[in-house]
Amino acid sequence: MTLRVRDLGEFALIDRLLAVLPYAVRGSDSVFGAGDDCAWWQSAAGTTVVTSDALVEGVHFRLEWTDWRSLGHKMIAVNLSDLASMGCAPRVAIVTLALTGDELVADLEDLYRGAGALAEIYGVVIAGGDIVRTSGPIMFSVTAIGEQPAGQSPMQRSLAVPGDIVLVSGTLGASAAGLHLLQHPLPNATTAGLLIAAHTRPAPRVSLGQALIAAGVRCCMDLSDGLAGDLPKILKASAVGATIRTDSIPVLPAVRAMFRDTWLDLAVHGGEDYELLCTVANGMAEDVIMAAAAVGATLTPIGEITAASGLRFVDSNDQPVDVTPSAWDHFAGT
Repeated sequence: MTLRVRDLGEFALIDRLLAVLPYAVRGSDSVFGAGDDCAWWQSAAGTTVVTSDALVEGVHFRLEWTDWRSLGHKMIAVNLSDLASMGCAPRVAIVTLALTGDELVADLEDLYRGAGALAEIYGVVIAGGDIVRTSGPIMFSVTAIGEQPAGQSPMQRSLAVPGDIVLVSGTLGASAAGLHLLQHPLPNATTAGLLIAAHTRPAPRVSLGQALIAAGVRCCMDLSDGLAGDLPKILKASAVGATIRTDSIPVLPAVRAMFRDTWLDLAVHGGEDYELLCTVANGMAEDVIMAAAAVGATLTPIGEITAASGLRFVDSNDQPVDVTPSAWDHFAGT
């Protein structure tokens, strides 16, 4: 049988591609590659952090659902979220546009207005890029670069240890709820706009990421593939397990009310929350929560890191809850 990408899936494909690279180009003592939200390298001047992400029409957005300014905002936001998860300051973004040629110039100007407005907030320079032709669909790709001062290493997925408290910022499930409302509009849903905005204009937790690393947090990642999809990446990288209490997962009342039977699934599997997930030593949790509050963010304890492998979800009575650890896979469609 000839193995195709769709047979393997996104994450297994990444492992296969890395495996065929010469060992010397996968990383070194000063250059760190795949495995975290960003690649990074250290020099005497400090640490440089790089990430890249793409938005493809029909996969990540639909023009009948969103406006061009929101698209510009989101294409920058998803990359800043990766930099935030490493605790670094964003500096530069490079933008590649793949266009059919039929797009309205005014729409693309709005795309850049949205991108520029968010970049300005965080002091990011949009320093050129590339424009290429495609037969469709259109695609926007951004490479973002951040930095940290000398002597400071980024937060990483591989530094969780048994006994750590698992913390998550903000709330989960709002973006997935907003996507559902775009697909299946509900009449008279007064909070629909709030949830849709969570999907189309996510807020990267840049200030929070810097506050976390300053407070001593060493293990962190952003939530783009859902709690049940992203937390296992920390567990695998750190060779640990976790127990998560479903009743502690922060979910907006609007999501719970509007999706009474599916709110938990939206919160753990929905994805595109772009919140930060971190682990801290038990004795640090209160101070880290206070550090988050100082920059206007919230952190909620939702579970613990365990020595036993695997991810368990339990209710308030410590009874197992049936939640399958899984992430969105571009090729498996799960």
